[in-house]
Amino acid sequence: MSVRRLSWPGPCLIWQVDLDSPPNPESLASLSPAEQERAARFVFARDGARYRAAHAALRQLLADETGIAAQRLEFAFGEFGKPALARSAPGLHFNLSHSRSMGLIAISHGAEVGVDVELQRPMPDALELAASYFTPHEIDTLQALPPGARDHAFLVGWTRKEAFLKALGLGISVDLRTVDVGLDGAARSVAYMAGDRRRTLRVAAIVPAPGAVGAVALLDADGADGDAGAFGTASLEFSS
Repeated sequence: MSVRRLSWPGPCLIWQVDLDSPPNPESLASLSPAEQERAARFVFARDGARYRAAHAALRQLLADETGIAAQRLEFAFGEFGKPALARSAPGLHFNLSHSRSMGLIAISHGAEVGVDVELQRPMPDALELAASYFTPHEIDTLQALPPGARDHAFLVGWTRKEAFLKALGLGISVDLRTVDVGLDGAARSVAYMAGDRRRTLRVAAIVPAPGAVGAVALLDADGADGDAGAFGTASLEFSS
């Protein structure tokens, strides 16, 4: 199993996982029966193997952070399916994303975190998808770009919105056409009204490897207005 910690100035830890690098037997043995069962349900063996690799890596990293053996970690799930550690390590938050052979894992002490990754690819339906999920300003920005740049900008926006949702733990219950996350990769604060409570998230695009587009979002614990300064830089390219 190949896991590489990414170096960046932000307030959480992020690792890149090569999901095509087989985990060792001990790591595989740490998976719960439910995880093994889900992996076995994939139609294609490669997808099941990648699922096992992602979750074995997550368990090992959480074990390193908590001091709890990987096989003893138990998970609870929120209303929209966001996982959290059950009855251990209060204040520790994590998130996992994967795109084909690449996985990203984020761990944060104190703030809810969301992470997302997509491998760069042609997006001929970018404008069609944007009509359902992007704000009018974001759509105008996409339409003004040439096709090659449009593909990249769409994935920047898409991963940022996914990371935003995953940090909040709200799934697709949020109308993303009202949430402007930006398409230029600059770190920014994004406000969201959850009922009568204002929540503020810090969102940034990340480049975990050539040919990949990613994003990370952190929820301000007190819901007060924040700024993007905690990310340290407007565009985040990670190195080992």
